[in-house]
Amino acid sequence: MQEEQAFYRLPEESLPGISYKDHAEDLRGFRALIDSLGIKTHNTRISRYVQYFDEVASGGDINEQKIFKNVKDARFSSPLDWQLYLLREAHELMWIFRGLKNHAPKGIENKLEQLVRGSDFAALDTNTEPRDTQFELRVASYFCQAGSMVDVSTDTDVIAIGEDHAYIIECKRIAGIRNLRDNLMKAREQIALRIPRTLEGRRAFGVIATDVTKLGFLHNGLTMGMTADHTKDIIQKKLLLIAQQVEKLQIFNGCPEVVECWLQIHMPAIIMHPPATITRFSSFSASNPKADRRSRRAIKELHFITQVVRSVDDREIKPKKLKLRSSIEVPAGTEFYLERELVNTVLSGEKFEGYSQEKVIASMKANGVTHEFTVIELEMVMGRFTSEQILKLLASDGQERIELILQMFAQRYPYEESAY
Repeated sequence: MQEEQAFYRLPEESLPGISYKDHAEDLRGFRALIDSLGIKTHNTRISRYVQYFDEVASGGDINEQKIFKNVKDARFSSPLDWQLYLLREAHELMWIFRGLKNHAPKGIENKLEQLVRGSDFAALDTNTEPRDTQFELRVASYFCQAGSMVDVSTDTDVIAIGEDHAYIIECKRIAGIRNLRDNLMKAREQIALRIPRTLEGRRAFGVIATDVTKLGFLHNGLTMGMTADHTKDIIQKKLLLIAQQVEKLQIFNGCPEVVECWLQIHMPAIIMHPPATITRFSSFSASNPKADRRSRRAIKELHFITQVVRSVDDREIKPKKLKLRSSIEVPAGTEFYLERELVNTVLSGEKFEGYSQEKVIASMKANGVTHEFTVIELEMVMGRFTSEQILKLLASDGQERIELILQMFAQRYPYEESAY
């Protein structure tokens, strides 16, 4: 982790995004669409999401516990916790809505009726059916946005008719490595049983779509990175490791009609620089290694469909220029504190009793404001040090230790706009 972080260049622009007002507007539009189909959304998670983002957009104080009265979980303890989990839910539903505005699949009514029954948060969901359905509609949305004809009314999770090929798609949410093989083999068998040779005059091919979020991140929560690219790479490396496991299972053997296993991770992320919260939809495609020429053309069209829909939202707030801090002015009377033995232990690369990356290891009090720094922040700074520099720090008790605290400060606040 330390070596990895040293190679990410600090962005000089803020991240693009859409406002919370637009979040609320999309969710309100999704709710109206569901209501128009005769499905009640009153007092469901959909209506609570709308209420939350309306209140965030208004700029007032928010009482999350008042909106989500049944959520009693230690993971929901701060406004940031609530925001991250809610962004995870909102962005997936907004993605689905984006597809449904372009094309309403056959059988969508039954799917939406199942979706609204889910608990407020995926992390707390004990009934898998609503989130299974939500994943199916997430996959369907790619094809809806690309202009394909989509059917979700049959025993097959998603049927999509592309320009030149038809796709029979089975969707699986996989919670652990132990049931990876069983889920993939079941999906393969379902495709082999149901796939026709042609559909709507197009040759049909099978696709296994899997949500492996919980397989890659057991807590099913969030990830954190230095930059947006860093968070993307963290998730892509997880996907690559899972893809290697998939390859060992040889799920394509003896089943030429299945051309791809599409792996997805969907989770919120905290970005340190510039400070932001986002939701990552990351994918990795494991293609049938024995695909013939015709199958490869189907794979190429599939990849085109999944990429062409990633267009920019017209409402997107344009990035702002950021100026990197070139120096730190230390006000008179600034106080520094550092856990000497604990710092030595971390610098030495040792694990200590009660080790936690969140443990406070140093602080700096300037202009009446105290900034506390944690083990993970020291480890991140260390990623830029040579072994000789670390040895020098271990031997020092003086100015170098203060400089170490200032480096952690500069790492946390690298832009001139970020103040004391």
